[in-house]
Amino acid sequence: MTPHGSAAVSAAFGVAVYVSAQARPAVDAVLARNPGMAVIQADEPGPDGCRRIIVDADSGPTLSWLVEALRETLGADLLRTEDPVFTVASTGKLGQQLRASTATGRDLALLDADADRRVIRHLVAHPGHVDRFSGRARRVALLSDASAVLDFESLPAEAALPAVESQAAHLHRETGLDVVPIPLSACGPDELAAMIRMMAPGFGASVLVHTHVRHIDAVRATLRAAPAPQPASHPVPHPVLLDAINDGLAVAAAAAALNHLRRRGVDPRHARVAVVDPQRGGDLAGLLLAAGIRDLMLYDPVAYGVTLLHELAGRLDLLVDLIGLAAPPEGPALLRVRPESPPLLPQATDGPRPLHALPGLLRAAVTAHCPINMAARVAAVHAIAAQAPFGALLPRPDHPRLAPAVADAALPALTDTDTDSAT
Repeated sequence: MTPHGSAAVSAAFGVAVYVSAQARPAVDAVLARNPGMAVIQADEPGPDGCRRIIVDADSGPTLSWLVEALRETLGADLLRTEDPVFTVASTGKLGQQLRASTATGRDLALLDADADRRVIRHLVAHPGHVDRFSGRARRVALLSDASAVLDFESLPAEAALPAVESQAAHLHRETGLDVVPIPLSACGPDELAAMIRMMAPGFGASVLVHTHVRHIDAVRATLRAAPAPQPASHPVPHPVLLDAINDGLAVAAAAAALNHLRRRGVDPRHARVAVVDPQRGGDLAGLLLAAGIRDLMLYDPVAYGVTLLHELAGRLDLLVDLIGLAAPPEGPALLRVRPESPPLLPQATDGPRPLHALPGLLRAAVTAHCPINMAARVAAVHAIAAQAPFGALLPRPDHPRLAPAVADAALPALTDTDTDSAT
């Protein structure tokens, strides 16, 4: 191990090195002179008497330097290397589970044409039974048009697949639902909305991730508009649509903002809060108001620059930064909310991620089979804030009680017939 600590290294910049048994001193020598930080996480027997050494680095450049230095120094003693990031990506991260038995001929008959005809005839006569007699209620379409994948520019749809698969794995883990990652090549929000409508019959809900907030807003506006006339005998189901900004990041950010203020002894009803570059946060501003903050300033740094923000800072209790200010003003508490560069999952108790809210709201939406509305989001804000441990702004996104608490809080707002819904 290098003399450095391991706090700054990550498996995202790791490599598994297979070397001959006598090559360990040479590996240590390379690590001792690396220009960044690297830590040996495992040293264990490998196949055919070799050693398998797993090293995590602090960045991509450090990892590249290490691999090249090991190749030059070890020569034939370096048998091979494996990059775990690409190994995991090549698995597809998720797989299908066969729920129906296929062990006998009788089992297979239940999956054959005559059985399907009976169920289909029933569903034509009783369309409200589709979720009861199919897997649709457990199935979620996780969609992206690849317009906002982390800090990349717009990508080809297929290049976004690893990020969409990772989100699908997280959502499946936290909800137990069958989450299907589907990148879409859509020529604009109208076409994306049409695709969502077309897929609605096969899914309990659809979720937009890694999609630009402008596209999300346009898709929701299109879906809210009157749908094309449909034959009364074959109505097209209205999509249950969630997205990672309004039903994820904004909800988590609002919960973190409330806890930020409470930690400093400020009543949210009397707090003065500014949101910098608010259009990046979807309906975060509306959610903050609905959650109880009454004095809210929306600050556009492109239109007004940063000098005025520094002049106003002394009047603020909290600054919610969605753009990533290089030199934020001193004085008010600062909450960084960056859709493009979220905090690492283990460090997300002080920074919001969509996974704080999205799994619980998805559970609620699928259970109620209706879109998430503002009342459900506000209920989720307070549920997340209440789950934060002492000294933290937020709970861990994977805390076992978080998603159930959010779902339980949001569900009454969806099943109340007097509550307005939002697509």
